Amino acid sequence: MLSCDPKGVARDARARLDGGRMALPFLGREALVDLRSRTMTIDGKSASVAEGILALHYLAGARSASPTGEWISFRQLPGGHAYFGAFKRRTIDGIAALFQRRPVSLVAAARGLGGSELSIGDASVRLDVFPKVPVAVVVWAGDDEIDGSANVLFDETAPMHLPVEDLAVIGAIVHDALSDAVRRSS
Repeated sequence: MLSCDPKGVARDARARLDGGRMALPFLGREALVDLRSRTMTIDGKSASVAEGILALHYLAGARSASPTGEWISFRQLPGGHAYFGAFKRRTIDGIAALFQRRPVSLVAAARGLGGSELSIGDASVRLDVFPKVPVAVVVWAGDDEIDGSANVLFDETAPMHLPVEDLAVIGAIVHDALSDAVRRSS
């Protein structure tokens, strides 16, 4: 990051450059990357290692392509098939377990993360993890006889900005953020 053109990075990532700091929307919060001190905070608190690495990868990798609104599954991402089993167990199954009995609670949980409602499945939301990396979380309700299900979809341009390994981590972060939101509302 230190060798990059900060203005070009900010432009491509849709970040705000303020002196030696870049402000970047991150799941309804503000990530602040201080290039001089090499620190990152989210809403004033130290970012986790995973969040910091993701933000730096996004800033370094963001291209001029804007999201198209065309959703693809994790398996459709370049290299996604290799990570799909782990992604399904960690992210998709976890989201299904959280919301299959109460799909409408997905919308409430996502609003606290800056999410907006979509019209896919029994409940669905769009979460802008980074300005050019939106994800859709979709839930189908279960009942006494049939388990519910879920999916996490990515804008088709996501792999232009981040590799599949980082998109897998984004899925886990989205799951954890939604889980925390549900816990806080209980």
